[in-house]
Amino acid sequence: MASKTLYDILELSLSASPESIRAAYERLSAKFPESSANPDAKLQASAITEAFLTLGNPAKRAQYDKTLAARSQPVIYSVEAVEPFWTLPKLFILLAVIVIFGGASYKYNKEQARLDAERAIAVAKAKEAEETAKAEAAKEQFELAKQREQALQEERQRRERDTMLRQFDAQQRTNRVENVVSDRGKEQRERMAQQQQQREEAQAAAATRQRLAQEKAELCRLERERYGRAISCY
Repeated sequence: MASKTLYDILELSLSASPESIRAAYERLSAKFPESSANPDAKLQASAITEAFLTLGNPAKRAQYDKTLAARSQPVIYSVEAVEPFWTLPKLFILLAVIVIFGGASYKYNKEQARLDAERAIAVAKAKEAEETAKAEAAKEQFELAKQREQALQEERQRRERDTMLRQFDAQQRTNRVENVVSDRGKEQRERMAQQQQQREEAQAAAATRQRLAQEKAELCRLERERYGRAISCY
């Protein structure tokens, strides 16, 4: 691990963008969580966090890039003893600053991630509430349309029923008139038949009286011829 640069730890190039640095950190943190029981994984997670805290800060990244550039230059040895710039106290101070600012940056990023998640949840809930409201409105419109259609259907049925009742009443009145006319015609025919029968009976009676009168007259004639007088004519 000591031979690797912070870019190597995050698997990035020297020209990586801040978005790429954050994406690499999130990807590798998920792969090597700090809560892992494996010591190697835990060490890898610490190295990933340290690399992100340095490269994720523009000022620290610029200082680190200068350090990398200085490492790549050839070392010129001199007989003159030069005191190293990075002494042990400075290293401790630098480490303390990195830890403090890194922790603050980590908390800030974590808080921002939480806020982003809450905003996303709020947006999703608002969208769901809007969809629910639209669905309720559509349902109410459907129910109103259904009620109007039912009312129209009931009105049509009522009108049809009234029309049928009027037609039935008209037909009943027509039938009663026809029955009255029929009854009157029947009575008239019966009277005519009775009168005809009476005429026929009167004619038959007259014919009978005429026939009897003729028979009596013939009997009287015969009696006169036989007995000299008509006994039956008296």
